[in-house]
Amino acid sequence: MIVIYLALIMLAALFAIPVVIVFTNSFMDSFEIINRFTYSVQPGNIQHAIDGIHFVRLTFIPDRVTFGQYLHLFFDNPIYLGRFWNSVALAVPIVLGQVLISAPAAYAFEMSRTQHKEKLYFIYIVIMLLPLQVTLVPNFIVADWLGILGTRASVILPAALNPFGVFIMRQYLRGLPHDYIEAAQLDGAGHLRIVFSIVMPMFKPALAALIILTFVNNWNIVEQAIIFLTETQAPLSVYLSGMAIHNLDLIYAASFFYLLPPLLMFLYWKEHMVEGIALSGIR
Repeated sequence: MIVIYLALIMLAALFAIPVVIVFTNSFMDSFEIINRFTYSVQPGNIQHAIDGIHFVRLTFIPDRVTFGQYLHLFFDNPIYLGRFWNSVALAVPIVLGQVLISAPAAYAFEMSRTQHKEKLYFIYIVIMLLPLQVTLVPNFIVADWLGILGTRASVILPAALNPFGVFIMRQYLRGLPHDYIEAAQLDGAGHLRIVFSIVMPMFKPALAALIILTFVNNWNIVEQAIIFLTETQAPLSVYLSGMAIHNLDLIYAASFFYLLPPLLMFLYWKEHMVEGIALSGIR
């Protein structure tokens, strides 16, 4: 067991190294950042990077600690904050939609006595397993038919109706005793009252897992934003990829601030998330 724990600690440290490097180097001044890059990312010098002749010199500790990157990023680069709020405007409604739709739908699948509910649930699972590239074309056609192409609704609606939330909620509900639900039904409670007063509080671990996984997945959207949204509506995940060319001196602070929201969510709900994933049977 000691060997296993040591191996897991080493793996965790290995995965944490990029985050630590981004965080520590975000306190580096622009002069030091540019000089640590032994090649300049310009069209004439891209071939040198491809050939592997020049490399980036990364360190854990900057020579001089400064908050210049953050100050310049927040006060002198309004495009970055605009793209950040674009990401928030996409991810938060999607998470809320998943929570409000998934819990009642999972309750309906589990408690319904209809004959073909398992066949319908099987279709749900098949849709969930489809790659994103397969669903982009029909989503584009439907968005154009509804007249919402070029708006945030064209991204929010398909993501909020994603079957993944129903799957994780029903898997968790299967492992819970139905005595509370049956007792509430005997007392005359309706289905909506049961869902929001009894089932939702019992769903806390599964909800935490669903919220974090859904937020992270839609915080990092790229393909949907490029296809469905205009440039001014593009989220930070799209804008960040071009900062290494035009704003190399801000890339560390921009990257760390970008990963901060999902990181804080995970740290806040990590215990519930682990429990929800374990009890819902997700692998």
